[in-house]
Amino acid sequence: MRSGKLKLLLILVFALFLLAGASALGLYYYINEVPSVKTDTVVDIPKGKGVRGIASMLEDEGVVASGRLFLYYSVASGVQNRLQAGEYEFKKGATLSDVLAKITKGDVLLHRVTIPEGLTVKETAALLDKKGLFPSTDFLAAASDSSLVAGLPGPPLTGAEGYLYPETYTYKKGVTPEEFAGMMTDRFRSVYASFDGMKNRVNLTDNEIIILASMIEKEAGDVKERPLVSAVFHNRLKAGMRLESDPTVIYGMGDDFDGNLRRGDLRTMTQYNTYVIKGLPPGPIANPGKGSIEAALNPAPVDYLYFVSRGDGTHVFSTSYRDHVNAVNRYQRRR
Repeated sequence: MRSGKLKLLLILVFALFLLAGASALGLYYYINEVPSVKTDTVVDIPKGKGVRGIASMLEDEGVVASGRLFLYYSVASGVQNRLQAGEYEFKKGATLSDVLAKITKGDVLLHRVTIPEGLTVKETAALLDKKGLFPSTDFLAAASDSSLVAGLPGPPLTGAEGYLYPETYTYKKGVTPEEFAGMMTDRFRSVYASFDGMKNRVNLTDNEIIILASMIEKEAGDVKERPLVSAVFHNRLKAGMRLESDPTVIYGMGDDFDGNLRRGDLRTMTQYNTYVIKGLPPGPIANPGKGSIEAALNPAPVDYLYFVSRGDGTHVFSTSYRDHVNAVNRYQRRR
């Protein structure tokens, strides 16, 4: 009789083990194989939210079917204190374990914004404001911060004009103006360092190279003409001629420029008016890209001293003043 009871007890224990094993196996399969996310969903987990709050939030957003199961799984995995705040995108078909892994790694959603070549600091700030990153005034303050400017090549500057590298940037939601300005200047330093072996080709300081590159950026509508524009500026500098670049005049006018450059503006003294001052202006007039920096260091081997716009983004280049006047009469006077 005792033997029969013992046998029955063993059968029951064995059955319980089988049931527990099957349940564990089923739970493992559910957590790791069964899709939890039914549709692409973005969830912004705020700082300071604990594992219970995150679990509840994920259930409310439809990312997991059971917040309680997510909570238990987080604790069982020992990661309940490693969940990171941030904006997350959960793709359709992701499992509960995928969701937990993403939040544990801090694999947050990255946004992208493209900063075109040739924008000024003010124009860059306005673009970032329009894209919803932060107010333009905050970015302008960050771009003129002494700690940011101190790490830039060349003599001390009043701001980061010329050194905010134009590129497509990825960023996390909540990025600060200081962080974004730092990304842009870090990228500039990286790109500019690639030209270290070429700087001895020109008799210019680092700051002067970037000033010249910014002028090339603004003048050369056709990228193929950058080396030619560079040659004109280099040749005029060597000859002691004024550079007479319209974009420098416009930059010096600041907010007074109404979109129409007049003859009187060319005679008005500002520290950037290269029709009045000799040599390069005191600072960059825009943020140049890699192509314009390269052109500043590699002027075309030509004797051109003048260029005039055809009105289609290209220019007529001339060696003599007479040829230049003829080109002006042909392409400018008729307009």
